[in-house]
Amino acid sequence: MATEEQLKQTLSKILLQDDGEGVVDGIDEDIIDYLSGMLHESGLEDIDDTIVPFLESYGCDEELVQDVCTAVSSCGDSQSTSNNGGATILINGNNNASNNEQSSGGGAIKLKQGMISMASTLTEQSDAELDSNRYLWGQDNKIMAMTNEQREAHDSTTSAKDKRKQRKELEAARREYEAKMAVLKAQEEGEAGKASVSHMVLPDYRSGRNEKDIHLRNISLSLDNGTPLLDNGELKLAYNRRYGLVGKNGVGKTTLLKAIAAFDIEGMPRHHRILHVRQELTPSGGEVSVLNAVLEADVERNTLMQEEKVLLKRLEAADGGGGDGDSAAAASGSASAVKEKLEKLKSVASDESFNADLKRLEEINNRLQILGSDSAESRASMILFGLQFTTAMIEGPTSALSGGWRMRVALAAALFIEPDLLMLDEPTNHLDLEAVLWLESYLRSYRHTVIVVSHDRSFLNEVCTDTIEFKDRKLNYYKGDYDTYVRTSEENVKNAMRVYQAYKDKREHMMEFITKFRASANRAKLVQSRIKAVEKMDLEAPDEPVVEQLWRFSIPNPGPLGRPIIAIDDVWFDYGGTQKPKEEWILQKVNFGIDLESRFGILGPNGAGKSTLLNLIMNRLTPNKGQISRNGNLRIGHFTQHSADKFDLQLSAVENMLNIFEKADDQGMRSWLGKFQIQGTDALKPMMMLSGGQKSRVAFSSLAYQSPHVIVMDEPTNHLDMESIDALVEAVQDFNGGLVVVSHDEHFITSTCKELWVVGNGVVTKCRGDFTEYKEETLKRTEKRIAESVKSLSAINN
Repeated sequence: MATEEQLKQTLSKILLQDDGEGVVDGIDEDIIDYLSGMLHESGLEDIDDTIVPFLESYGCDEELVQDVCTAVSSCGDSQSTSNNGGATILINGNNNASNNEQSSGGGAIKLKQGMISMASTLTEQSDAELDSNRYLWGQDNKIMAMTNEQREAHDSTTSAKDKRKQRKELEAARREYEAKMAVLKAQEEGEAGKASVSHMVLPDYRSGRNEKDIHLRNISLSLDNGTPLLDNGELKLAYNRRYGLVGKNGVGKTTLLKAIAAFDIEGMPRHHRILHVRQELTPSGGEVSVLNAVLEADVERNTLMQEEKVLLKRLEAADGGGGDGDSAAAASGSASAVKEKLEKLKSVASDESFNADLKRLEEINNRLQILGSDSAESRASMILFGLQFTTAMIEGPTSALSGGWRMRVALAAALFIEPDLLMLDEPTNHLDLEAVLWLESYLRSYRHTVIVVSHDRSFLNEVCTDTIEFKDRKLNYYKGDYDTYVRTSEENVKNAMRVYQAYKDKREHMMEFITKFRASANRAKLVQSRIKAVEKMDLEAPDEPVVEQLWRFSIPNPGPLGRPIIAIDDVWFDYGGTQKPKEEWILQKVNFGIDLESRFGILGPNGAGKSTLLNLIMNRLTPNKGQISRNGNLRIGHFTQHSADKFDLQLSAVENMLNIFEKADDQGMRSWLGKFQIQGTDALKPMMMLSGGQKSRVAFSSLAYQSPHVIVMDEPTNHLDMESIDALVEAVQDFNGGLVVVSHDEHFITSTCKELWVVGNGVVTKCRGDFTEYKEETLKRTEKRIAESVKSLSAINN
């Protein structure tokens, strides 16, 4: 019997044209779906009584009807031949045709018959035994397929018409996604070669009353397609407070920050300097040096300096002066030189235009002094050194930097501009631990208002004084850091549960009285009084608290494995090989071992060799000297910040997983993904239509499917939301295998690792103290290095 999909394809070839229109008026895709379903249910034996009258009613001629009948009949014959010819099984040399009929048919499977050799070892099984075991334990493909179909049929309440509508909407969404990608690509090409790394709208100081707090009511926000994100919300930002903006991925946090930075929110005061540093930046900068890129990012400062030069030239021309040394010094941008020149020009009597220019020049000079124009270069250098830039990198072009370092340039530019409202979107994603610690210290002393979106709870705890929760299209405000917010919100839910339970208990008690004495004439007044009281209670009833279900997953525990699992003995490595002196090699004489009980956190600055060490462990690199021994049966799982990027977004989650694990089957993979809440249409739609959290779950499922003995992680928490990080932490904590982690996330490291190893200056050493002691030592070392670097750079420039 042909499948419904095969019948549909056969009918479409004959009855539909290339553009999808029917060869006869009235016949379309819906009719084809109906015909194929009817044929599949009724069978192909009575075609003359089913499909022929139907086609004749639509005006199909005799030749077209005959073509359809012939094609449908041949489709059924070819399918029957395929089924009968491809499933022959030989047992002990005999062609067991009866077993073939049972295995290929749609009915219940029977245990296969045949001679079984008793000479085989107890661990070996015949094909018949294997098939029987798969059937008994529900591992047979047909059982899995039936289970998946039953589950989807039970969960789905949509009709066939609605499913067709969903397919059309999915295709429209795919086209919309591709159009957006084309627009982004065009924007990247348009921005190529520009030096700007951060964008800030120039403030209008003539508007407003120069208030520093921001308080807006009844604000709404929606996407371009009309989807509402914020409905009658309230934005409250007190000056000199640092806010952590938290919420699930996709709730609209980044969209809100973009709208604030672009002054797209109605009523937003325009006298504020507002800057938003995005998660990702397109390649830009050309041959402009890193230092100049940061200096040029301050649009207001650069605009004022250009206007200052024009005014000085015009005033000196009106004064009749020439190009003396004072004018040259003033043109160089020194505020003190400009102020001295300004005093000289004030003594010159002239017309109103001259005096107006003089007044404007004084305003510009005062504003530049407020912006710290004279110390701009030293401040920019200090910030760049704090973000781990070297002197050579600062003087080099931005075009030579990788994406992660360009993000650091953008962050440095934002800190250098020092806006009234600084908004950072996942600022720690591209930073190593040293840079994160320095940024924490810098933001704690920031003089203005800060909003931070981050998945790093330790960073939020160190930096934030308040927390804003973006949930249910509202902004909810909490005093304190992230941990305080979590405790407060949990306590609020518990209190709400108590209030709601008290209401239910009281109402139930009153309803018992009403039910018991409703027919009693003596208590009629009391009953009516209680009924009115219940009605009043219902009007004022509290909402039932919604307790969100926490999503968790597990990684299968591996079986025992003999030692050594991984042994690293006197390993030397450098990408330059033997061309460099040994003291300059990236890794020198590394010795340590990994077993199933190892829980190692690898720390160290970017470029020290952490990722190189991981690649050596995973056999992706070969040491120049020494050796690395691995157990022959060892399975290593690898999870990075880019694990979700390895998937082809044009394919579904099932297709991607089958491409990675070629020996897996379709139904088994769908069942596996269902454990990670990727089921139904989510498992079959293109991954570009999944949310960020869903893509992370597919990446988690890929890691768990490997059933590794040792897991190697490189910045695993980047791009994950808090819920996914918590799920990953618990899965790793319950995992009975080895773990090696490189991460700047203090919470993840301290929650999953037992030992800390530090990579730096070519050596790998075990950290004697805990993470807090390592932080304190690293911060002191970073501050000392910044001071020395700024001092040496100033000496070079002078």
